[in-house]
Amino acid sequence: MSEKESLFDKVDITKYPVKKLVAIPLIILLISFAVLTYTYMQPPVYPHSPHSPVHLGIDFIGGTMVNIRTDETGEELTAKFSAFPIVLVGETDVGNEKMIRFGPMTKSQKDELENMLDNHYEPGQYEIPQSMDPVFGERFRNQAVLALIIAFILMAIVVFVVFLTFVPSFAVILSAFSDIVVAVACMDVIGMELSLGTVAALLMLIGYSVDSDILLTRNLLHKKGDLNEKLRGAMKTGITMTSSTLSAVFAMFLVSFYIDIPILKAISIVLLFGLTVDLLNTWLLNAGILRWYVERKERKKYKRGVEKVKVKKKSKSIK
Repeated sequence: MSEKESLFDKVDITKYPVKKLVAIPLIILLISFAVLTYTYMQPPVYPHSPHSPVHLGIDFIGGTMVNIRTDETGEELTAKFSAFPIVLVGETDVGNEKMIRFGPMTKSQKDELENMLDNHYEPGQYEIPQSMDPVFGERFRNQAVLALIIAFILMAIVVFVVFLTFVPSFAVILSAFSDIVVAVACMDVIGMELSLGTVAALLMLIGYSVDSDILLTRNLLHKKGDLNEKLRGAMKTGITMTSSTLSAVFAMFLVSFYIDIPILKAISIVLLFGLTVDLLNTWLLNAGILRWYVERKERKKYKRGVEKVKVKKKSKSIK
């Protein structure tokens, strides 16, 4: 027996009852809802920004980021720019470069900030890598939410059209929904903000999450053979597929971390969270629900067969 086969034998989900399989991802989902609720109840980091279950970045609420190459401490910079809505002062890990994040400002405040930077620092000593007007930020936020909702609804419609059965379709959609919720909750835990990059990752995750779910569902519903054998075969194929994707995403994360590409780093982190939890949601939650559904269907079919036999025997005895 190969090492790969022995590993799958150790995690053979057919050995465990359905309730235990489904309970683990559902508990994680409930904890994620608690994290999102806690984040929503916290006061917004940026002044006048809306409450949200996920930390909103500059892309969606407006604000300005300034990088300054200076030996001044964070306290000195905070005192110097105290007239502006400072949210965060930190280091960028690039020499003596400091990062200052400001909340939404009016045009006159931005002009005053730029004049102050010009007066206190030499040309090339500072840069403004990111700035977003609050009006455009709100528009982007609404468009991002709408894009996620539409993408999820279209995915759900396609799943229902493919399977034309409520329980298997619901299991696939629940698994994809859980992937997104848990990934967003993980973002909250590590303090990652929702940006255009992370929204793109969540949209990608919708597609990635249903991939192995559809493979599992088609194998269990349309292939002939023993239920447990079909489940083991689908699990080997599905985990191999997801592991390959995880390896590629992890490689992207390492490259983005080494070269310092923020948008790729954000996308890869969200995908790593989502794809990791997708292993649990697919092979515990979705597989558990499908096992219950198929076994229940087979029991009903068996009972109908027994009843038919009884009716035939009864009719023969009457004759």
